[in-house]
Amino acid sequence: MRQILLNGSTLKYGIIGNPVSHSFSPSMHSSAFAEIGYNAIYLPFLVEPDQLASLLPAFVLTGVRGLNVTVPYKEKIIPFLDILSDEAKALGSVNTLWYDRGRWHGHSTDGAGLVRGLTQKGWEIKNQRILVLGAGGSAKAITYALLKAGATKVDIDNRTIEKAESLAKSLARSFDPQLIGVGRSGNYDILINCTSVGLKGNQTPLAKEELEKFDKVVDIIYNPAKTKLLQDAESLGIPAENGLSMLLYQGVESFELWTGQPAPVDVMAQVLQQQLQSPT
Repeated sequence: MRQILLNGSTLKYGIIGNPVSHSFSPSMHSSAFAEIGYNAIYLPFLVEPDQLASLLPAFVLTGVRGLNVTVPYKEKIIPFLDILSDEAKALGSVNTLWYDRGRWHGHSTDGAGLVRGLTQKGWEIKNQRILVLGAGGSAKAITYALLKAGATKVDIDNRTIEKAESLAKSLARSFDPQLIGVGRSGNYDILINCTSVGLKGNQTPLAKEELEKFDKVVDIIYNPAKTKLLQDAESLGIPAENGLSMLLYQGVESFELWTGQPAPVDVMAQVLQQQLQSPT
């Protein structure tokens, strides 16, 4: 990987959140900028809630050109933006910002990152029947992206059924309501776990015997690399993927929006792997 050379012309990008010190994005993006010879650096910014209103004007003054947004500000930053993409409007959430011609733009690359990552691995999304577990922010972004990519049917199953129904109703404003269901019925091409079950301990959102209803399984958790859900799927011979490609490609999408250039995907993937393998 090339070295980062900072000078008076170096552009600034970063991530805002609270907490933010755990983020892999600074190393990933700074290394990617260096690899393509783009004179920029990416920094983490810990932001307190009472600083949000003055944040973007301050970034303009300090020359910040683009930002990623993580919890708890993906929704809270929206009132301070000038232009939202169709995805951001539909989701009521953003994870990528950029400043252009005096205006701050907001977009969400989370769902597109998952779809692009799976597509790169040869998985089909178009004409597929998919079950999404969970109804939070990640599930919403992912379900939107799946429908946009041409999924035949996306069902949403959640522990609190009212949240699943609310998400389905929200998505029906942008897509044919017949493409969106609530609960589970029959077999599916793909299962996508968007819950936190499996993040800690030997837990799984579905019993092993239930996985036989799916041709492929995705768990958006990437650390641990193999949750109980993925282990069970692999033991049954079911192709399974974790959330690392989603993490990678949501960053790739942001990078390409900011620079207008193809991202050095191999370098970004290498940096992510190094950070996952590094002791905390």
